[in-house]
Amino acid sequence: MEKTKILMTRSLLPVDQIYIKDGLKELVGNSFELVVPPTYDEAGLLTVIEEADVLLGPFVTRSLLERGKNLRLIQVPWTGMDTFDFAAMEDSNVPVCNSHSNAAVVAELCVTLLADLLKKASYHDRKMRNGNWNRDKKPLDLSSRMISKQTVCILGYGNIGRRTGKLLSAFGAKILAVTEHTKTYSEGEVSYSSKNMMEAVSKATVVINALPLTDFTKGMIDENFLAQMRPDSYLINISRASVVDEDSVYEALVNGRLAGFASDVWWNAPKRGESQSWPSTHNKFEELDQVVLSPHRAGYVEGALPHLDDVIINLAHFIKGEPLMNRVFVEKMF
Repeated sequence: MEKTKILMTRSLLPVDQIYIKDGLKELVGNSFELVVPPTYDEAGLLTVIEEADVLLGPFVTRSLLERGKNLRLIQVPWTGMDTFDFAAMEDSNVPVCNSHSNAAVVAELCVTLLADLLKKASYHDRKMRNGNWNRDKKPLDLSSRMISKQTVCILGYGNIGRRTGKLLSAFGAKILAVTEHTKTYSEGEVSYSSKNMMEAVSKATVVINALPLTDFTKGMIDENFLAQMRPDSYLINISRASVVDEDSVYEALVNGRLAGFASDVWWNAPKRGESQSWPSTHNKFEELDQVVLSPHRAGYVEGALPHLDDVIINLAHFIKGEPLMNRVFVEKMF
């Protein structure tokens, strides 16, 4: 039996490759081959594209699609599609899938960030390391908020948004879900369409951004958006940094228009292989006490690579001729 050839279009860490190979072997045996190109650019990929059945990674060009006559799947090994060239797919019928198996870990980190903001845990930890019990209550006081009393607006109620909503509902929080399909998902959740998004935002004490980065959402959370939020509300970003206009959120924090901000994604992330960089090149978020910073670490879980689980299952489905999961709407870019 001829093996299914899975061509990597982006360099994956050795541990990622082993994880994929071991997972696939458990499901389909040795019926596949993970192909490593000579270089991860168009020229290198073109030398090995003709026999490939699957592209594994976010990189695609018209030339690759034209020469890859055997291509029957493009599998992106994570959720975000913001680096994918949708224009190259204009005349192609090859299905594109991504992964949503990181939803649980991202949702858990989101709840952690929310709890830290409301309870000021990191802030008081920093003070106590200097022997300060903050009895003078400066600049933030000792009081905290109850998660159970919050009205949480979740922008984007996909896999991550729904997981987050379920966890926060368990605390007793009221969930306002902004989604394309207006319906009640479970008791305690109220659904809003994208057209009515600002109505939900204006009612919330916490706004969580879980929207994909697209041409429509880029810079969406700007000065006008923040002006319609309650002045005592919090903003959390677990999506992509570019959905939030950093100057607008920084000004809102400094001027007291926003009670706090937490994020796992930032505008000035270090390059691959590097470890040092400030979250912004020109705004000092690290100096603000009402900000909780997280270094894009949601997917790093001890003993697991959760973002790859869907990838393994979907590749196995493809090899066995079973229905694919997580089809991307190319026309909508997510």
